[in-house]
Amino acid sequence: MSIYNLISIYFLIMIYAAVYWAVHIRALNESGYALVIQMLSCAFFVYIMGYTLQLNSVTEAQMLFWNSFQYLGIPYVSALWLLSGLLYTNRISNYKIAWSLFIFVIPIITMVLRLTNDWHHFYFAAITFVDENGKLLLERTYGPWMLVQTVHSLSMIAITLFLYLKEFLDHENNRKKLILISLASIVAAMGLIFSFKNPLGIAIDYMAVFLPFSCFLVVVAIWRYDFLETKAKARNEAFESGRDALVLVSIQNKIIDYNLKARHLFEMQKIDLNEGRMETILKDAPLFLESFQSDGDMTIKVLIEDRERIFEISTQKIESMRSSRGALKIICDVTEAYDLNKSLQYQAMMDALSGLYNRRAFMQKGEEIRMLAQESGQSMHLLMMDLDHFKNVNDQHGHQMGDQVIETIGYALKVHFHSKALIARLGGEEFAVLLTGFDDDKVAQKAESFLENFAAQPFSAKETIFHVTVSIGIAKKTDLNQTFDMLIHMADQALYRAKDKGRNQVVAYSFDQF
Repeated sequence: MSIYNLISIYFLIMIYAAVYWAVHIRALNESGYALVIQMLSCAFFVYIMGYTLQLNSVTEAQMLFWNSFQYLGIPYVSALWLLSGLLYTNRISNYKIAWSLFIFVIPIITMVLRLTNDWHHFYFAAITFVDENGKLLLERTYGPWMLVQTVHSLSMIAITLFLYLKEFLDHENNRKKLILISLASIVAAMGLIFSFKNPLGIAIDYMAVFLPFSCFLVVVAIWRYDFLETKAKARNEAFESGRDALVLVSIQNKIIDYNLKARHLFEMQKIDLNEGRMETILKDAPLFLESFQSDGDMTIKVLIEDRERIFEISTQKIESMRSSRGALKIICDVTEAYDLNKSLQYQAMMDALSGLYNRRAFMQKGEEIRMLAQESGQSMHLLMMDLDHFKNVNDQHGHQMGDQVIETIGYALKVHFHSKALIARLGGEEFAVLLTGFDDDKVAQKAESFLENFAAQPFSAKETIFHVTVSIGIAKKTDLNQTFDMLIHMADQALYRAKDKGRNQVVAYSFDQF
């Protein structure tokens, strides 16, 4: 078995490992950091697979094709390695655009130049083929851009190594991680140098040989020493991706950390949520400041961008060894929930067809009005109304026309009686109006005028014009001991009397008559 067959077997094992690792990383974590590691595994896979197929090609055309294919992955290996280091050490957030240009512009240009090399030979000055003991191999003469790419890749590795050194030297328990990750970076750099210098004089890609060792060291660091620090990364992801705004406050009342939702929330209030004393930062947001200073939970209403928003702010204390270390303020925007609840309450109290209050709302609000009128000494009158012969409307003209009549009287009642009147549809064709602050004559006058106006309202059904009348019974609260139910009963009796007398008339309750 030739050395090239052994190398091919080695590469096939690495290809399988790259695929497995890409899938496994994504299964462990779906954070942005894990995604970059997965992309790094995929770039490594494309690179090694392309070179393996190039090494086992039997024609020059095949070798050229698979050599070009490798450059869909080669330029991005060191770039993604640096990006993973930046994310791990949280060094990318403030200079995303600058870092992105520095990291990816050269690899993209490299890929394009390699794929179009036959037109300009700027990446490879020349490509030749040699037969070594019956094995067809590809030899490359590097062009000027190859030097640029090599320097760029070495700088990526060097910067990454520096970032990890700076991060790990601050923590004594990370020394073993440091050794492994340093070796991984050094091995990758050696692969680049060997590929460019070819000190052994063998027509192989040394980077492809060295890189799997580098990746192996990274895998050991991850598995043995939790190099990814899954728990910390998971907590950070939860901190940033939650629906609520989160602000971390120290025991000295300093804001020491916050998530993106919190930053956006305070930016809408023209507040720069930098680290520092919260009394200074939140001086223009007194309600938030009060809630942050409180150890309990609070609900506040704040005007933001011309809309009142409601926030529930809860406090989660952070304690260590029974001593307080600070608190996490959880700011939940419940405006939509409040609006929905308010809408549901409104719907539960309203009659959809007439647009008036329903019986439940009338009974609840009527009792409240009775108590207020009793305390203030205001008069109170209840008008009970019933549409006359409403069954005939449904029978002769259909229920759709009956609904139209209900809608019309609902609108007419709201227009005729003042806005402070409590108006409701109690059910079917029965309606009620509760008035306070009017004398008997004024109430009777308003009832009579409504009766006349509504009786004059024409309805049209299939070219037939018809009119609908109402009967009205009036009851007045005259005794402190009268309950609201008693007032309804009195108005009902007056209404029945109006119907017995021929309908389309107003009858006021009288203790002498009933």
